[in-house]
Amino acid sequence: MSTGPGSITPDDPFLTGPLEKRSLGEHIAQHIQTLLLDGSIRPGDTLPSQRELAQRYGTSVAAVREAISILSASGVLDARPGRGTVILPVTQQAPSINLWLGAVHDEAEAHAFLDTRQALEHYTIARAARHATPEQHADLLEHLHRMRDAQGEPEAFIQADLALHMAIAQAAGNPVVLRLLRAIHMPLANLLRAISTDLMLSGRFPALYTTHEHIIHGIIRRDPAAATAAFDHMLDQTTEGGTLERALGHPERPEPPLGPAFLEDLHWNLTRLIGPMADVLIPEAASELGLDPDAITRTHLGRYLGNLARQLPDGKQAEWAALGGLLERRYG
Repeated sequence: MSTGPGSITPDDPFLTGPLEKRSLGEHIAQHIQTLLLDGSIRPGDTLPSQRELAQRYGTSVAAVREAISILSASGVLDARPGRGTVILPVTQQAPSINLWLGAVHDEAEAHAFLDTRQALEHYTIARAARHATPEQHADLLEHLHRMRDAQGEPEAFIQADLALHMAIAQAAGNPVVLRLLRAIHMPLANLLRAISTDLMLSGRFPALYTTHEHIIHGIIRRDPAAATAAFDHMLDQTTEGGTLERALGHPERPEPPLGPAFLEDLHWNLTRLIGPMADVLIPEAASELGLDPDAITRTHLGRYLGNLARQLPDGKQAEWAALGGLLERRYG
């Protein structure tokens, strides 16, 4: 245990009663946070080594490492090799009283977190699109490439995904919003972990990665509208088709596809409008959703028809608007 200036005195404030077995790392993180709130430890103090904390809590070093990772990600601790683990001043922390450590358990709470994320990230993405420097653009691309390289590895993908969005928040230049995003880091990570596993198992990772490319390229082009629209599309991709329910352990009955009648109706109308190009655009618009045309459901319909509209020439837009509206009323 460190005994230098600003270090913790050897009064064993870290000793506690038996811990529940379900999540030792979260229990330790919560206990350290309690010590900070009641003044037993203070900003600027250096924590004992991970091995010493493990001995005091009667747990493994891995559990202590998990706790330090939780608190570091939330901005409470600064852990650096050779320097030790230091408690950050409050101005650099995530809001300590509102540090959520657990998982999201129901759909309403999940949507509340995602809605909060959407509000915060609309702001950070728009700000980054307007103010990010060329150096920050390069950093965003580096984070994006880490996501690309994490294909097939759900945990690596989650960490790369969260790091990318935190880099966007850094580029936005507002430390208060950055702290708010850190405050919801853990439950959001747990939710994204389950969602991303579902997406990868269903083969939708490439489409999700492409959407992240659109976000970053929109920022680099200084086009906040395109970047935030891509973010909204990303949220749709991560919640459609029962993904959110499965992530929460409450699978719903799969939504049936619209079926051959819809595809025949669509093909006939689109061929009448643009000729043989319909055979190209119908699967291409579906691939943007990570789907085959015969897998389109009512949930996908609006965005699928919107994808088709974006690929049509300007001279065909008015007629397609009428046809698309008819198809949406008929099958939506």
